[in-house]
Amino acid sequence: MSSNSDEKRRNANVRQKNANVHQDRDRTTKIVHSQFDNIGLTKRNAEYMFKFNQAISGTKLTADQQGEIVKKMVDELLAEQKSGKTARNMWGTVDQKVESILNPPKRPADPIKDYWPNAGYNMLLFFVIFSFLYGITYFFSKTSHPTTMGITGIVVTAAVAGLGIPALTMLIQPGVKHKYSLWVRIPLIILFFLVWMLIFFLAGILPAVINPILNPYAYIVLGLLGAVAAFFVKRRWNITGGLF
Repeated sequence: MSSNSDEKRRNANVRQKNANVHQDRDRTTKIVHSQFDNIGLTKRNAEYMFKFNQAISGTKLTADQQGEIVKKMVDELLAEQKSGKTARNMWGTVDQKVESILNPPKRPADPIKDYWPNAGYNMLLFFVIFSFLYGITYFFSKTSHPTTMGITGIVVTAAVAGLGIPALTMLIQPGVKHKYSLWVRIPLIILFFLVWMLIFFLAGILPAVINPILNPYAYIVLGLLGAVAAFFVKRRWNITGGLF
């Protein structure tokens, strides 16, 4: 009899604790919900923000980051709902909005804005190509004085190619309105390659005093270092005008 009484008492205590937990949870939910109810949002938008707030709180974002995001969204909603827009119209579902914040889409390619990163990447790329070319071909040459370009010539020709390739990319980029017609752009492309070949030739005949020829192993090492640098540049910036 005593054991049945104890069992009933324990069950009653468990039910009371569960009831208290539910009450606390409901009270917390009402408090959180109320922060979006009296700030000028429509009922639908307030409900969206409440659900979003719950969803974002389950991410790894800090409390400060979450608060900043929520404040920015509320400010946008207050401005846009005047023209009839809803949070769902602006951002999709709550899950979609959270996903776009955690994994934001990449910025669209902009050849003009990205010109210098593209130019730098192409400079490195051509430097790597020429360094490996002159370093490796040395070992396959049958003459005692293999034809090799000095380091200054390599740097100059790589720089010219790097500066020109992104510009050529803009001239042939599809799907955009070009300032010049195709019949103007084609001669410009040909002219660039002619100028580049001339610079390539002149760089090859520079005196050794300002254009020293390095040890083939040095060229290979420089090529490897350039390849590593090009790899990090491509990872860091939105490269769109690269040769590769």
